[in-house]
Amino acid sequence: MRNPKHPFLAFSALALLTTVSGLATAQELGERDPALTDALERGKTAMAEENWDEALSIFEEAKQLDADRTFAELYFWTGEALRQLEDYSNAGANYQQAVRVQNDFAAAYNGLGVCWKEQGQFDVARTQFENAVTFDRRNADASANLGDLLVNIFQDPVEGMGYLDRAIELNPQDAEAYRNRGVAHAMLQEYEEGIADLNKSAELEPSEYKTYERLASVYQAEEDLPASIDALTRAIDLYEPEESSEPETFINGYLRRASLRMSLSKEEDQTAESRNELYDLVVADSEAVLEEFPDRVPESGIALYRLGTAKRMQELYEDAITALTDAIQLASAGRESDYIGQAYLLRGICWFYQGQNSLARGDFKESASRSFSDPLPYLWIGFTQAKEGDYRKAIESYGEAAAKSPTFALAYVNRGLAYMQLGDFEKASDNFDKAIRAEPTEANHYYKSGRARELLEMFEEARSFYFLALRRDENHVAAHRGAARALRALGKPNLAENHERRAAEIEASNEP
Repeated sequence: MRNPKHPFLAFSALALLTTVSGLATAQELGERDPALTDALERGKTAMAEENWDEALSIFEEAKQLDADRTFAELYFWTGEALRQLEDYSNAGANYQQAVRVQNDFAAAYNGLGVCWKEQGQFDVARTQFENAVTFDRRNADASANLGDLLVNIFQDPVEGMGYLDRAIELNPQDAEAYRNRGVAHAMLQEYEEGIADLNKSAELEPSEYKTYERLASVYQAEEDLPASIDALTRAIDLYEPEESSEPETFINGYLRRASLRMSLSKEEDQTAESRNELYDLVVADSEAVLEEFPDRVPESGIALYRLGTAKRMQELYEDAITALTDAIQLASAGRESDYIGQAYLLRGICWFYQGQNSLARGDFKESASRSFSDPLPYLWIGFTQAKEGDYRKAIESYGEAAAKSPTFALAYVNRGLAYMQLGDFEKASDNFDKAIRAEPTEANHYYKSGRARELLEMFEEARSFYFLALRRDENHVAAHRGAARALRALGKPNLAENHERRAAEIEASNEP
């Protein structure tokens, strides 16, 4: 939304010197007091030089010469000066007087729209922008402002696109209109067109960090995480606070980049080395936030959570526990944060790997109380119980996880393993079958189902499941050995030997 407090609107003010002056007829100008028209011109000159206070003083003094309050242009320019000074209420009153006098004054309706938008009255702002484009279809600012509002506030990219197309046609140098049209394209999942518009916006206004921030979002939607990270890095480098209350650095950018880097680390093509590099970068981003704001809610809490997550992945469990504890305490001292349930879960995982099952269970239960639909806390509670040999309780916990997410294969797999420990191979096979239904392409599920059937001496079924595992992964050593055992039990030693030989070959090829 075009807010003339920004420097680039000095251009708009200069353009309006010509556009608005043409709204009064020569006859009307001839009837004005020469001192009044001279004051108006001096005020407009001050506006072009960005001397907003001086311009306002001149316009207010000139009003004393307009006793009947009929000089619409004077009230319009008073509104412009007040808008530059962010006095939106009084600016709106002056624009309103301008349109009372001249009800087709498109630029004044546009100013009214900006004032209402800045005061959060979006429906009223929309009406005023619509008035502006109705009375002057060639008012580029009004079209751009209406498109901006429709896309970013009303989430209507289809209607907004039409106005932004017109704004760009009228003013091909409008970087903000290109940025908003890029957002509209992205909302419609037209990512290629969105990226093109955002790159054009960056070309026209290369110092605007918001453009790169939007580019990062589009690349993220396209699942191009490296490009998203690069764009966000550019946004972080370009960021400058617009208000004195804003942070000196782009802390939300650092937090987003840390999240993107963590997501990138999970991609299958990442090597162990590249993953560790990404974890180090997550740590650096998190610490950059904490350096400026050690206790700001929620940003510092999120940074501590990201820091703890990276340290956990690096198996630096003491560091992770400390960071996650600080994140939890910071949230508790401020307000409940979205990350709190996951922070308890991750801290519990760290306690688990430290061999502290009781502490781990406490955190998992706390996580479950905050994340009612998340199966993971119950899965990990089951892990602690299985680790202690309490398979009955573990089975109950895995059942809770499965109830939270009926397609959660890990819950069925681990419940099946617990039944295997108890010697209940029939229930084990039933759970492994459920895992197969949830994840039908996973070779290990078929292998486990075959193993349970083998222990039930159902050798033909066992052989079938081992073969199914090998269809999914022909190098699955345990499945080859299982197939060999089942084939021997079925009286087929030659075929069994083939599988034993193949298992040995795979193991040999995998040796360092």
